Amino acid sequence: MVFSAVASHSTKNIITTTNYPLDEPFLVEAVHYPAGKTPAEGDVLMSSVTVSYDLTYGLWKTEEDYFWPMNGMARFYAASPVTPQVSFSAQGGMEADWEIKTDEQARIDLCFAETTEDCMGHSAQVPVVFSHALSQICFKARTQKSHSSAQTQDNIVQANVINIYLDSVKVEGIHCAGHFTQNPLEWTYSPTEKANYTVFRSAEGLPLNCDRYDTPILEPLVTLLLIPQTLPADARVQEWHRAVVRTSQTDTSTGTIISDETYTIPMTSILPLSQYCRAWQMDHKYTFRISVGLDDTEITVAKTDWTETKEIILGDE
Repeated sequence: MVFSAVASHSTKNIITTTNYPLDEPFLVEAVHYPAGKTPAEGDVLMSSVTVSYDLTYGLWKTEEDYFWPMNGMARFYAASPVTPQVSFSAQGGMEADWEIKTDEQARIDLCFAETTEDCMGHSAQVPVVFSHALSQICFKARTQKSHSSAQTQDNIVQANVINIYLDSVKVEGIHCAGHFTQNPLEWTYSPTEKANYTVFRSAEGLPLNCDRYDTPILEPLVTLLLIPQTLPADARVQEWHRAVVRTSQTDTSTGTIISDETYTIPMTSILPLSQYCRAWQMDHKYTFRISVGLDDTEITVAKTDWTETKEIILGDE
């Protein structure tokens, strides 16, 4: 008994294509339902068995060989990654107590699969198609517009060149511990356990620019994989940015630079996430666009499927 494994959608940083990564084992539970028996009378055929890719055979297989029963149906449950938090039950499929309390944990996906095969007419390889139990939360940043300007009076030109740098973005107050069940498919989370995540931080700062049509350019920051949830009222995004302003005056009649000075304006803002998005759903992607300006900062959020088709700007449904 061997397997074929794919992901229903790719996962940034974990699964780069819909082909499941060959270097990541997964867990499988198989339940056999003999002919004439009800689902409640199934027998466990494989119990939390690790499936790895065998380079010699070019197959996903178990260390111990398993063989097809002579009749009936076999139902397979699968989970990735292989961790102590993941368990199986013959009737309920996969379960997991999941914590995402650190930035590193927010890069680990939780995937699950289910498939049923006729034991007599089974496929050459059991197809295991993984779906995502988490929500994909993506952040991008941009300027609101170009703030540079120039004024001319008589033969004096004053130029104000303003560059916006994003220094830091944090997300705070997110539910970070929960329990996932496959049958029924749902998440329950602990309302008392919350965590903060660093979306972006740089000593040099990220320059936010516009194109030649003065359209702000979106810069990707980071993608987090977080527990689906109704967002707490105190969940928020906090960002720090600065404007570096260079002001110069030039006498165009002589070409003389009269003055040239540079100064920095530090700015920060706190934005409540629940104002822009009330909930995150499993197996969906939410892209938060942070638009930074001289006077204020704005957020827009789009909900898509995992691969960014069928985009919906939340609030415009």
